[in-house]
Amino acid sequence: MKYYLKEEFLHDNNMKNAGNKARNDVEVIFNRLGYAPLKVRVDDWYKMNVLNAQIHKYRALLRAFKRLKKNDDIVIQFPLLHHSLFINSLLKSLKNRGVNIYLLIHDLETLRFVNDKTLPLRMKLRMKLTEGDTFHSVTGIIAHNPIMKSVLVDEGVAEDKIASLGIFDYLIPNFQEKSDQTKDQPIIVAGNLAQEKAGYLYQLPARPAYNLYGVGFDESRALANETYFGSFLPDELPVALEGGFGLVWDGDSAETCSGVFGEYLRYNNSHKASLYLASGFPLVVWKQSALSHFVLENGCGIAVESLHDLSQTLEQLDDEDYQDLLVNTRRIGQKIRNGSYLTNALNKIVK
Repeated sequence: MKYYLKEEFLHDNNMKNAGNKARNDVEVIFNRLGYAPLKVRVDDWYKMNVLNAQIHKYRALLRAFKRLKKNDDIVIQFPLLHHSLFINSLLKSLKNRGVNIYLLIHDLETLRFVNDKTLPLRMKLRMKLTEGDTFHSVTGIIAHNPIMKSVLVDEGVAEDKIASLGIFDYLIPNFQEKSDQTKDQPIIVAGNLAQEKAGYLYQLPARPAYNLYGVGFDESRALANETYFGSFLPDELPVALEGGFGLVWDGDSAETCSGVFGEYLRYNNSHKASLYLASGFPLVVWKQSALSHFVLENGCGIAVESLHDLSQTLEQLDDEDYQDLLVNTRRIGQKIRNGSYLTNALNKIVK
């Protein structure tokens, strides 16, 4: 029997950001493929102290895992919605019972915070307990891309039990294809626009223009070439987007991707890239990002070292080149909307 872990919480505090969109889409794809939900019900997490929350989560997971039998497959979206310090011991117990365990990685905190010297000791300890050891206790892992896969191999995880996703799927109900797109339209920036993640928005060069969608933007600091459209629910956002390209960029600087979030782009696949491609927009990515390999190999966007280079790069792109990017983007976008990337990765590792 094939299962996926379905975490259910009493309250959902995150309705207007894309935080749950990726996980919800994964569950839809699991259901299509015949995986059954293994439900873990958690009460109001935010009203418990740390100790009680951890005990409550442990017991909830233990109850759910007792339903699994030898040779069953369970796929877990990783990390859990709220961390369990006991996850490694629970998975070891499952493995000893003959259950096959697979992790679909959404985030790796050990990579995100690898250069953060201010990280508290308790967070380092939690990451060690919930990440480092856990990867050795499972049957298979779906990593974002070959770069993330190589990092896990360097950490001692067997190469043959890791599959690369390629890019996240992004399901769009009632999709309508865009028309009349040109390379001269504004660049789209969607997602978390808060200073700590997107401080570069206040340092952009005068060209090109940008259309902004999301939460956390300080409109009082908006530049002359920025238009802010507000925030949208994930399923409403693709219809609202207007522009020529979608930008995947993080950090404080327009010169390069920097800081905790910017450096993380060297390893991860940003979910907003899937939003843009599924919505029909070619990408602009940082040349040193892991995503740049996918973008350039599939001809679905351009890569730049700095946003100060972007205007000139766009000027050098002729209309025929842009149309080629659109054709490739629509091909990739259809696969993303169909759930093809997760389906292919599961077929590689879940036997």
